[in-house]
Amino acid sequence: MRVKMLDSGAVGFPKRRLRNPIFPNNVYAYHQPLFDFYGVTVNTAVTRQVAFSIAQSGQYTPAGGAQFSKTEWHTNLIGQGGILPNPDRHFTKYISLKVREDVLVADAIRFLNDALVVFFMGSTALEYWRSHGNRVPAGGGIYGSSSAIVSNGIPDKENQVPFWGPADPMFGIPGAEVIEQGQNFGVILDPTRVIDAGGLTTYTTATTANGGMGINAFVYLDGIRVRGTQ
Repeated sequence: MRVKMLDSGAVGFPKRRLRNPIFPNNVYAYHQPLFDFYGVTVNTAVTRQVAFSIAQSGQYTPAGGAQFSKTEWHTNLIGQGGILPNPDRHFTKYISLKVREDVLVADAIRFLNDALVVFFMGSTALEYWRSHGNRVPAGGGIYGSSSAIVSNGIPDKENQVPFWGPADPMFGIPGAEVIEQGQNFGVILDPTRVIDAGGLTTYTTATTANGGMGINAFVYLDGIRVRGTQ
């Protein structure tokens, strides 16, 4: 029997592969929030929007603004809008809502108090959590005493709203709502339903002349992301 001799550079190397294979039944779990953008320009009525319905490279139009393609700055959802790519799952432990700090105080007050925030899975009718925006702190950002700095909550990563789902039977991760692979999900931000004691209804953001910058906000679903091992 003849055995082929190997030179020193070939020892320990497998046959040539163009890329690493996906190992079946193996996953990589890591801490990673899902995030998406909500936008309303100046002098524009706020609108109901569904976060995570448009993935990267999808066309998005902020209320009152021009259409653009979402980039990795706007959202980290890739592929198809509204679902995680196969075989990903997400153990969602917290939700937070961050308004950019250059927002006019009056705009921030109305948006956060008027907005209904609804986390759903499966369909928009299957809600798993609902509250007003003023109960959803930012979990980060800039904080200070200057009148030019506005923040919805102390900028601490622990300053988020926790979910209290049961422990997952496969991974044993407690206190999370599990977004399964291929399952539709999203967060509704709806500031259009308000009718208050003063008869105020849907809010219109301030003009540039009055110091308005519009509303630029992000919603975060913080937790453990699980994806295939490559």
